[in-house]
Amino acid sequence: MSIPQWVSAVFAALLAVAPTAAVAQTSTSATAPLQPMQSMQPEMVDEIVTTPPGTGAKIGAGVLNVVYLPGKAIICSAGTLVAGAFMIATFGQAYREATSVFNEGCRGAWLLTPEEVAAVPKRVQLEY
Repeated sequence: MSIPQWVSAVFAALLAVAPTAAVAQTSTSATAPLQPMQSMQPEMVDEIVTTPPGTGAKIGAGVLNVVYLPGKAIICSAGTLVAGAFMIATFGQAYREATSVFNEGCRGAWLLTPEEVAAVPKRVQLEY
C-alpha cells in the first residue's frame, strides 16, 4: 500500500467514526438534567455607616491638588496633541484609537476630594 492510499484509508476511517462520535456526544448531553439557574437578583447590601472625612483629609486633598491638577492638565494636553497627530497621520481613519488616547488623559475627576484621600467608601444605593 502506497502512502497516498494509506492516508486516504485513514481519512476514510476518521470520516466513518466522526459522525457516530458526534451523535453519541449529543445524545448523552440531551438526557442529562439541566442545572437550575442561579438567582439574578443582587445580594442585599447592608447599610454602611460612613464617617465624614476629617480635617487632615481636607488639608491633604488641597495639598495634593497642587500637584495633581497641573499633572492632569499636562497629561491631557499631551494626549490631545497625540490624538490630533494620530488623526492627521491616518486621515481620520483611526478615530477610535485617537479618542481612547484622548480619553485616557482627560476623563475622570480633575480634583481630588477629601473622601478619596481618606479612602472613605462611597455609599452605594441599588435602584431597579
